[in-house]
Amino acid sequence: MRRLLPLFALLFAAQPALAGQRATYVDDEGKKLNIEVTDDGNAAVKPEGEEQYGILRDGQFYLVGREKGQLHVARMEDMAAAFDKVLPPIFKELFGLAAKDKPKTKLKIEPAGTRTVAGQKGQVYRVFGLDDEKPNEPMEMVLTREPGFQPVGQAMQQFSISTILMLAPFAGEVAAEMISDMRAIFAYGAPLDLGRFKLTKVETVPIAASAAALPATPDTVEQILGQLKASSTGPKP
Repeated sequence: MRRLLPLFALLFAAQPALAGQRATYVDDEGKKLNIEVTDDGNAAVKPEGEEQYGILRDGQFYLVGREKGQLHVARMEDMAAAFDKVLPPIFKELFGLAAKDKPKTKLKIEPAGTRTVAGQKGQVYRVFGLDDEKPNEPMEMVLTREPGFQPVGQAMQQFSISTILMLAPFAGEVAAEMISDMRAIFAYGAPLDLGRFKLTKVETVPIAASAAALPATPDTVEQILGQLKASSTGPKP
């Protein structure tokens, strides 16, 4: 056993030390969006001045908020399944693995040089097709494939998709198309500048696992469906 102790010490020393990360974005209205990646790789996405926030945990994204004073946690894919029960079933295929790997999109995305944003070097892309009325007018975005920044990008992607998903009762199939477009853009890397959201600061700091802990048991599809039916602004069957 004594002979194995030095070997165990070497093995543990060889493990990479995890470090938390905090990225701050600012939207076009000056509001901050903070993304905190915990030491164990999960993340919390918190918009400034809002009670509702997001958690990316073990590859699943959850929205946390209050409804009539009661705390609710909803997994994004369960929300999509609930919407499919009261709307045309447009989200089931959209949240399948194949759709995530190869999202369908009408967008045309072209590289257009490089730019540094908040100390992070990224690739500039010209994105055509975001505005149906101006298909030939591109929007410039800056994305990065820097490995250390990808956890932030994954959290930002899921938060963006969840925001679009919440529009489903009003936007219907348009929301599904927007989600596919968003996935197509994020396939090029983590965002530094999306036009609406721009990175302003990145910090490497210790962030405890508790920052991305689920504060309550997630609602089931049936519970989410009940909330939709009870909501005066939600979709009706």
